[in-house]
Amino acid sequence: MHASSLENMKKCYRQFVEGTPLEGRVPLKVLDIGGADVNGSYADVFHGQNIEYIGADLYPGEGVTVVMDDPNVLPLEDNSIDIVISGQMLEHCEFFWIVFAEMVRVLKDDGYIFLIAPSAGPIHKYPVDCYRFYPDAYRALAKLTHCHLLDVWHDNRGPWNDLVGIFNKTGNYPDRKKQPDIAASLAVNDKADIAPTPYEKVQGEINYKEVLRELHVKLQPNTYLEIGVRHGLSLALAKGVAVGVDPLPEVKVELPNTTRIIQQTSDDFFDDNADPILSTKPEFVFIDGMHLFENVLRDFMNVEKISGTNTVVVIDDVFPNEIQQASRERHTKVWTGDVWKILPILKKYRPDLCLIPLDTSPTGLLLITGLDASNTVLWQKYNPIVREALFNLQQPDEAILGRQDSISPTGKKYQAILNVIKTAKMKNTNIRKYYGEILTLLQKPPAEPVTEPNDIELSVVLISYNMTREVPRTLQTLSPKMQEGIRAGQYEIIVIDNGSTEPFDHKLCQSISPNIRIITREAGDISPVKAINQGISEARGDLIGVLIDGARMVSPGLLTTALEASRTNPCAVIGTLAFHLGNDVQMKSVQAGYNQEVEDKLLASVSWEEDGYKLFDISVFAGSSAKGWFETPAETNALFMRKAFWQELGGFEEKFQKAGGGLANLDMWHRAYTHPKSKVVMLLGEATFHQFHGGIATNASQSPWEEFHQEYVAIRGHSFSPPTGKVVTYYGSIRNNQKRSVLDSAYMASGTIPQNTG
Repeated sequence: MHASSLENMKKCYRQFVEGTPLEGRVPLKVLDIGGADVNGSYADVFHGQNIEYIGADLYPGEGVTVVMDDPNVLPLEDNSIDIVISGQMLEHCEFFWIVFAEMVRVLKDDGYIFLIAPSAGPIHKYPVDCYRFYPDAYRALAKLTHCHLLDVWHDNRGPWNDLVGIFNKTGNYPDRKKQPDIAASLAVNDKADIAPTPYEKVQGEINYKEVLRELHVKLQPNTYLEIGVRHGLSLALAKGVAVGVDPLPEVKVELPNTTRIIQQTSDDFFDDNADPILSTKPEFVFIDGMHLFENVLRDFMNVEKISGTNTVVVIDDVFPNEIQQASRERHTKVWTGDVWKILPILKKYRPDLCLIPLDTSPTGLLLITGLDASNTVLWQKYNPIVREALFNLQQPDEAILGRQDSISPTGKKYQAILNVIKTAKMKNTNIRKYYGEILTLLQKPPAEPVTEPNDIELSVVLISYNMTREVPRTLQTLSPKMQEGIRAGQYEIIVIDNGSTEPFDHKLCQSISPNIRIITREAGDISPVKAINQGISEARGDLIGVLIDGARMVSPGLLTTALEASRTNPCAVIGTLAFHLGNDVQMKSVQAGYNQEVEDKLLASVSWEEDGYKLFDISVFAGSSAKGWFETPAETNALFMRKAFWQELGGFEEKFQKAGGGLANLDMWHRAYTHPKSKVVMLLGEATFHQFHGGIATNASQSPWEEFHQEYVAIRGHSFSPPTGKVVTYYGSIRNNQKRSVLDSAYMASGTIPQNTG
């Protein structure tokens, strides 16, 4: 589930349920159509003790209490449900108008339907992807089913640009005043007086309020907007027209008579777009609200949308002093949450902004100028950005904790920058015209590169074609975060996007690790062999590993073990076994309903991000490795050889032009294995794990083997047979959760039947 969808469902609840008699109904029956818990569900929104949450979906699974035998029929009685919700389901429904009529049928007369569906975004088959929706589509659904569309809004946050609709049978709106979202401020307010812990370190030359005071004095803003008022200490500094926004302010100081407080969440404040200050293009904005990254990001996006050419924005809490202060849940008195992520995210996605980090006490400030109200990059990429921030930026690094990029708020450099900003405002000139001057003032000696080319020992070549979902996971398992015993500077990951029609998110993947290089082949072949050979030629490492299939996650010791094995012989040919995620080889499991949704849930059932070896718990030997650890496989999906040996073998045979490469991978393994110089090494305890992505072999209703084999015979002049006859060295170690498969492999190799030993 993407972030904006969950946020929109929360908004539906706040506007139409919270504070109404419906909220207290016992039981309050909520039906979630498409309710399987795939990376989260709406159950977190509807969590009261009086709520009976019913998840309906096509297949059993977590969060599913009603299985729909017929995708177009809800097995529920008429007028039996208080609230029907559905998000990211409608586009996958071939006859959505029939299913919507079913929603109306089961809805009580005083109930609501909350419907969320994309109006944009890439194709994502689960198992089909048929439609995108616009407001008139929801109006047509209401007209068809004789119900009422109470509200509809189009979310500009990409890539899905959700369309949200609220329907009921009566046309009546809830009779209650909209309440402030108390939960939105609990994280800040309920533990503000938490007892001191050992992690209360603070840094900074001067208190942040002194910097705010100086900004008010020097810039003399006519209009000031503050998100997050708390006690009102910073709001009281404003001299012109000022508005503070906070759902639960606790003002303890006297405020000027030109200052107003709006008791709302910032999201509702910007959504309502009713306050006059929003049309004035506020000259100075201070963001100090929720201490969660996505809230700060939305606040900045909304502020920029109504900004002027010289609006100055300041964000608090960008420098936690200790890792414990950066937790998303508050455990310390000095607390930043994960607001610190806003700095690297803006650097990456908005290099056009002028970002000035300040070394203030207690937790740093970020001053931003050069806002552009017409820029939509953050809106278009909102959901991928939030996903990247939450899952890839896990904790602040030494650069953040040590405030390495910050400047002194009392030094000459900052004062010179402040004078430039002031001059631009006085002359009513766009601050961007002074960027050269500001950047010169900010400039520091260039940082040393993370790694030099001659430091790289290993190059991993990864081929991708239409693997938007799978490649990020593969790269995560290949990253220094998950690979054991190897530094980022020791290896590089070369990702070849082989002409994808649905390319993966390059920026997201690039952010996973600093040693990733992405090469795009604009006109890729249906066969990956030329792309592989390009990757081999681009490789800078002495040892090169090739993964012909970018959908293959890898075990944590793969790279270190391969490096160690390569040192045993300059002509070492290092192979790995292949596993399929699921309880059967995927050629069979897909026939029983295995798909990406099922696989997502399967992966979510084990903490593979913390321990990649847990992938063995949810996988089986692939067909090519069906004989187990101690028999030579028909092919290897991670093949490692020295660069000189790759060149001697001529790389992959480019005559293989069938989709997916046909038998090119088997041919490469066979040639490497049978070469007179080669010393074959199989890695023990390491493997690759195939993610389902509708590939040529795993998704075929009929095996393409005959077609592939005919091409092989035409190229090689003989039938293919798996390589045999060489003495194979096994290199690696076995972990506890692999012992069963190793024991089974030993039995298979000896031809004996294993006894049940418990």
